[in-house]
This record gives sequence, C-alpha cells and structure tokens, in this order.
Amino acid sequence: MGEGDDESDDGADPALSLTAWALATFDVALFVLAALLPIHAAGALADLLSGLDTLLGVAVFCYLWALFVLAVRWVLSDAGLDAPLRTLVPRGVAAGSAAGAAFLLGVLVVAVGPLVVTGDVPPLSALLVTLVGGAVAAVVGSLVGLLLGAVDVALYRIAGGLLPDPPTRHDESTAVTPDRP
Repeated sequence: MGEGDDESDDGADPALSLTAWALATFDVALFVLAALLPIHAAGALADLLSGLDTLLGVAVFCYLWALFVLAVRWVLSDAGLDAPLRTLVPRGVAAGSAAGAAFLLGVLVVAVGPLVVTGDVPPLSALLVTLVGGAVAAVVGSLVGLLLGAVDVALYRIAGGLLPDPPTRHDESTAVTPDRP
C-alpha cells in the first residue's frame, strides 16, 4: 500500500480511505481496552464510571474516536504504512501528542468550563490545570501515538507477508466476468 495505492479512480484523497478509518477504529478500541483493563483489574472501574451515564460515555468515546480518525488521517496523508519508519514515527508521535492534548482540552471545557463561568472554580486555577494537564496529556499522547503506530505498522507488515499480492490492474482487466446486458 504505497502513497497512491489507496486512491480510487475518482481521485479521492487517500487519507480519507477505509484504511484510515479502520486503523483509527482499531487503535481507539485497543487504547480503551488497554486503559480500562488495568483499572478493572484493580477493582476501581465501578467507582470511576459511577457518575458516567450511557449518553455521556458514548459522547466521550465518539470524541476520542474522532481524534483518532483525525490523527491517523494526518499520519497517512503523506505516506502509507509501508513507508520507512523514519517517516512514520515523527508523524505518529506528533499526531498522538496533539490528540492527547485535544482530548484533555475537550474534557476540561465540558467538565470545568461551566464551573469557571459560575465562579465555583477560579479562572487562574483552571488555566493552570489546563496548561500542566495539557503538557502531560501531550507527552502521554505522543507515547500512545508511538506505540499504536508501531502496532499498526507491525500488523500491516505481518499481514503483507501472509496474504497474497493483490491483482494488478492488468490482471483485473483480463479476469473473466459475467456477461452484461
């Protein structure tokens, strides 16, 4: 899957491909499982999720998934998964860092924003938490981007070694097709 391999005949952007959507969906599911399983094993998941209703949980997951889609689309916008690692690693780290900071910022706006408006939380305190938390979230996000990028590339390369090569355009044109009226 090279740079132009995802393009269809209509000239669609390869970053909007099914590959980007599938990778983002796989990555967010793996991330959520990796984050929640240790919390569940420690017995703290019930306490953590006690104030979370279904609608809010779905909204948070969809927001996280959208950030993953944007990050993967950006990483794949200039290179495919078969690109050299020196190309993919910096983009994966940068995309993960931006997604981590954006996720925390979104959660803080929804959770703390109303408290700042009503005066229950001083604006300077909210700004300090946002700055420090954003820096931590960016570092954690960069590590997540690096790890998930490594998983994606490894799985892609393993699959490439196990699966047969796709037919070329020439092979497709000579394939037997049913008669059309």
